[in-house]
Amino acid sequence: MDNQINEVTIVGGGTAGWLTAAFLVRFMNLCDEENPTKITLIESPNVPTVGVGEATVPTMAALLKSLGISEKEFFIRCNASFKMGVRFTNWSHDEKGQSTSFIHPFEAIRTQLGGQNPAYHFHKYGGPPGREGIDDCMSFSGTAIKKKLGPKFLSHGDYETQLNYAYHLDAGKFAEFLRDISIERGVNHVLDDVEEVEQDERGYISALKLQRQGRRPVDLVIDCTGFKGVIINQVMKVPFHDYSKYLLNNRAMAVQIPHKDVSQIEPCTNSTALGAGWVWRVPLYNRIGTGYVFSSHFRTDDEAREEFLQHLGEDGKDAEPRIIPVRIGRMERAWEKNCIAIGLSAGFIEPLESTAIYMIENFVKLLLINFPDKSFAPILAQRFNEKTEKMMQSIRDFIILHYCMNNREDSEYWRVAREEMVIPDSVKDMLDEYRHALPVNTDFDGTYLFNYFNYNVILFAKGYLKDIRYPAERFIARKDWEQRMAEFIRYEQNQLNGLPNHYELLRKIRGEDEVVAPQGGVSFGGFNGPMFGAQAGGIQVPQPTVQIGGGQIKPSIKFALKKDSDQTKEPEKEDLSGSNIL
Repeated sequence: MDNQINEVTIVGGGTAGWLTAAFLVRFMNLCDEENPTKITLIESPNVPTVGVGEATVPTMAALLKSLGISEKEFFIRCNASFKMGVRFTNWSHDEKGQSTSFIHPFEAIRTQLGGQNPAYHFHKYGGPPGREGIDDCMSFSGTAIKKKLGPKFLSHGDYETQLNYAYHLDAGKFAEFLRDISIERGVNHVLDDVEEVEQDERGYISALKLQRQGRRPVDLVIDCTGFKGVIINQVMKVPFHDYSKYLLNNRAMAVQIPHKDVSQIEPCTNSTALGAGWVWRVPLYNRIGTGYVFSSHFRTDDEAREEFLQHLGEDGKDAEPRIIPVRIGRMERAWEKNCIAIGLSAGFIEPLESTAIYMIENFVKLLLINFPDKSFAPILAQRFNEKTEKMMQSIRDFIILHYCMNNREDSEYWRVAREEMVIPDSVKDMLDEYRHALPVNTDFDGTYLFNYFNYNVILFAKGYLKDIRYPAERFIARKDWEQRMAEFIRYEQNQLNGLPNHYELLRKIRGEDEVVAPQGGVSFGGFNGPMFGAQAGGIQVPQPTVQIGGGQIKPSIKFALKKDSDQTKEPEKEDLSGSNIL
């Protein structure tokens, strides 16, 4: 008897379903073309698509390249733009109660200075004039963002780069792009509604009953049905681990607005805090995706809508934001028996740092590493669940940091976020460590997406470290820091020299403008140490959690009413949980 799994069935489309399909068809059949594993994706033809915008993290470029996807075609099909960081505005206030801002960049100089973390030098001596934040002293992404530069030269081809970058993309179009690629590569696409899920005596899923095509036996099922978790939650009865005691937000609203001047498109995501949450602003090539993530404990939908539209001003004229219920947390187990949840069905943590596609990517990679046969050895599910839980907890902790370290006194929401929400022990331990030392990552640390530099940026921006005297600061010298800053500024100027305007670069990539491509400047010899996420070949990306070779994440399947079901019962409220948020 063949004990191998010969078909993987994905239930649900959107970014989660189609990225999973694209990844599996790409890597499962590379070495077994004679007996390929069949990949089938079932999605409902009746679920509407609400396309807004989505931001990503720097692993995205390596992901697309590994899938054999043309970066140029991706930009054209998905109206993509570049992202080199996130600008946070009004998340904290200065001594006068005025809004402050900082950039969380994708590029960082991490070489030590005098045998110590250069963050000590910044902490003790501060930055030179005009560089008050650590992001301006250890990263030149902020300067590139302020100058609205692109991250690569006009002469660069696909995935070549000068600076580290991610993307903004149209999530709906990205899902369609992945769908077309997947089908072309052999994924079996079934448009149908799931009426019933059959289970055997062990509780394993044995078959799916489709409304039009009838009963379909299955071996391994991947649940990409969105917030509802139609299979993992409703059928497999895996409990949901709610994060609402850590994070307040549970609602969102989203709209599309036009560019005032697309030639001024910024290569960054903007996150602006309001009275009961925050607004994202994702600049695509053809428009802007924006929305308000808020807490229903502090704003009704109408109140939040009024606040959001007031924030948008003239840009929001005639806008009609749609409300999106948001469930923050994760499934206790993303892998249960022969069902694996990926995407929103596995969990979702605040769209603040654009981690949704990153988590999809790494869930699929972990599945490939731990791919089972029909015996479904428990140790494989155990390892998968342990790794994904730690991944989601690490992202949760970093998101919590943005809230619990705020100093705003003008809003009850922000006071509660700071003083009354539960802070996990893992965050408490990290904050305690920072009271005594400014740590750096070493080969002994098992980090996921965010490392100590990312924590440094947030904690310095929040003022958490300002009154601390570190023992290690006895060992540093001002002259070393002044020399480092002088070298850094020269290096930054060299790195940015010749980089085109972001809009100009996008037009060149899309083939909409014939521009003479200048060459980059002479390379600077300083900073021989490793860059943040530097890789050979010019692409600089943070290392993904799992290495092999983070859009619209919408529920794309629904349970159809049976013909003999009770049609008189009250219909469910409209579910917009599949709408695209950051």
